[in-house]
Amino acid sequence: MVATSRHRTEPIAASHDAAVLHREAVWFARYLVDAVPSDALIERYVRADARVLQDAPTARDEAVLAFVHRHPWSVGLLDAGTAFMRGAPLLRKKLVVMMAVLEATPDHIAVTAPVEDAGMARLVWRLGRAGAKAAVKLVVGSALCALVVRR
Repeated sequence: MVATSRHRTEPIAASHDAAVLHREAVWFARYLVDAVPSDALIERYVRADARVLQDAPTARDEAVLAFVHRHPWSVGLLDAGTAFMRGAPLLRKKLVVMMAVLEATPDHIAVTAPVEDAGMARLVWRLGRAGAKAAVKLVVGSALCALVVRR
């Protein structure tokens, strides 16, 4: 499924088109809090993107975001895969902006607030499980990122 009508070589990362940013807000919120954001939160993301993310994207940023727009399922993998890229990749900056928007609302407090005391055994289990998932995402995401950037 193609998520955008743009040709694959057209720049998407620098786009401040509201429809493009609306789609990003939905994809990023689904990835970050596993929920579709309200229209008000989407509007906040669109305004924040235009105001905060004004640097020109690199060719690598363009390639990664173009891939995300063609394949929204890849957000989590490319987030992990760009974790060790030099500088702060635009995808990660956009995710930080979306997380800030989500954290600033009570709608998603259950996901963004600190976890209550669960006991040492449960904490160790959660940390181990989260670490294993992160390691897998890092390996797969790094490989995917390398392929996306080479295109």
